[in-house]
Amino acid sequence: MTKLTDEQRKRAKEAFNNYDSNKDGRVTVEEFTRVVEKFLTPETTAALLKEVNPNDDDEISWEEFLKDYENDL
Repeated sequence: MTKLTDEQRKRAKEAFNNYDSNKDGRVTVEEFTRVVEKFLTPETTAALLKEVNPNDDDEISWEEFLKDYENDL
């Protein structure tokens, strides 16, 4: 993983929190999908989910989200 600046880490956390619609500190696949499907095709959404949730469970952890965020920089 690359080293994020404090500002990049802050932006990543804000983005993660934006996906967390019920503000429970967790991002479910459903919450994530609801946001991105407004902008992406179903195929692109599915591909993105494979990247951000590689263990294919019902939750995108902060660590998974952060790793994908770093990979996209």
